[in-house]
Amino acid sequence: MRTQKEEFMRFRAPYAVFFAALAGALAASAWLSPGRAEDNPCFTGDGSVKEVLDACAAYIGSNPTDKDKLIKAYSVRAMALSAIGDVQQALVELDEAVKIDETRPSSYFMRAAALNAVKQYDKALADLNEAIRIDATHGDYFLLRGIVYRQKGDLDHALVEFSEKIKLDPDASVGYSKRGDLYRAREEYDLSIADYDRVIEIEPEGARGYVDRGWVFVLKDDLDKAGADFDKALTLHENDPSALVGRGVVKSRQGNPTDGSADLALAQRLEPGIFDKIKKLGVR
Repeated sequence: MRTQKEEFMRFRAPYAVFFAALAGALAASAWLSPGRAEDNPCFTGDGSVKEVLDACAAYIGSNPTDKDKLIKAYSVRAMALSAIGDVQQALVELDEAVKIDETRPSSYFMRAAALNAVKQYDKALADLNEAIRIDATHGDYFLLRGIVYRQKGDLDHALVEFSEKIKLDPDASVGYSKRGDLYRAREEYDLSIADYDRVIEIEPEGARGYVDRGWVFVLKDDLDKAGADFDKALTLHENDPSALVGRGVVKSRQGNPTDGSADLALAQRLEPGIFDKIKKLGVR
């Protein structure tokens, strides 16, 4: 039998930001304190999605008076519904969570993540504005607001938000990674590389920072540095499709088309849509 977490992992791809936001908000909450979890799938998260949904329905239907636990029940039920693709119903649950206590910023944050997942960007921004009005010390609120602005195509506002995330959480790699992506999109390559340098400094055993920096070096036509980054990434994450494409591109451009084609072919087999993904980085 799958646990709730395993079910979420199966369905999270289309709603990755949503799940990250929900999980982060719940994990940061006192609701998840082991001493208050009780032996209930709605609070422990153990069991299948159906078991979690049934347990939350039973708890909510019992007319509880504990406001904190009731908000958590609606929030966890929203996560479970999203795990089976029903984000619209998840929004209904999060509406209820907000109504119970309109002063709780994490509820606005979670609802904003759901609204972002269904591309209701202006409503998501309104919720994030409220969350930040209540509590401007939480870096993830600014991170999500930056993501929403980025998806709306407002790169200037997104840059401000990612920079605020970095200011509040200087040891978290995600802010640098998102800002590095943004600088790459703006063709400010040296600034992008500086942010990926920081990602690598924070997570030296993670392949992602090397892959992302490698592609910026490709865009700068610095093929030696790009090749070194892709090679390093592949030692950390064997057969990473993006790193394989990068190494293949570097080899081809450096006069080794046969070796490059082998890497490209393997990447295509591992992830059929990888070339379209790389083109979105601006690589031609």
